Amino acid sequence: MRKIFGILTLSLGLSGCLAGAFVAGSATTGGLVTDPRPINTIKSDEEINFRINRKLANDPVLNAEAHIAAVSYNQVILLTGQAYDEELKSKAEQYAKSILQVRRVFNEIVLGIPTTVYRRAQDVGITSAVKTKMFANRALKSNNFKIVTEDGVVYILGIATPKQADLAVSIARDTSGVKKVVKLIEYKEM
Repeated sequence: MRKIFGILTLSLGLSGCLAGAFVAGSATTGGLVTDPRPINTIKSDEEINFRINRKLANDPVLNAEAHIAAVSYNQVILLTGQAYDEELKSKAEQYAKSILQVRRVFNEIVLGIPTTVYRRAQDVGITSAVKTKMFANRALKSNNFKIVTEDGVVYILGIATPKQADLAVSIARDTSGVKKVVKLIEYKEM
């Protein structure tokens, strides 16, 4: 058994996977240390994310006639995506509001045809670019923000000072492919 473990460790180390796992673990731990939310709020956000996304996924009508994404940050849910009618949009919002720990819901779902897989891939690229630029800017506490992109619109959730919030918005606006930036930031002196 020790021999197999040694070979596995050696092969992972040689392939670079072990280093990647170490860096990923360090990044996650570092994120927890610098996250402005209390640990119980971080845990609550994970539970909220799980519950809202399960509710949305288990609704066959929403799955067939809408593309809706939900994310929780500091017990605030952001709903984005597209729905064919107001009833579907309202249904998603009601699901979000039914979760006990949720303090507020921002319903940014637009009426229309769901975006293509290609458009969603572009949105992932925009989110990555914004996060990278935020992380690279030493004047910004990038862990204070959650970035979501939907159809070229960047939503910034977070807890920050007004100065930090303005800097985050400026960075997002200056990123290629961004059509609009929506600031959903709670202000707090830090």
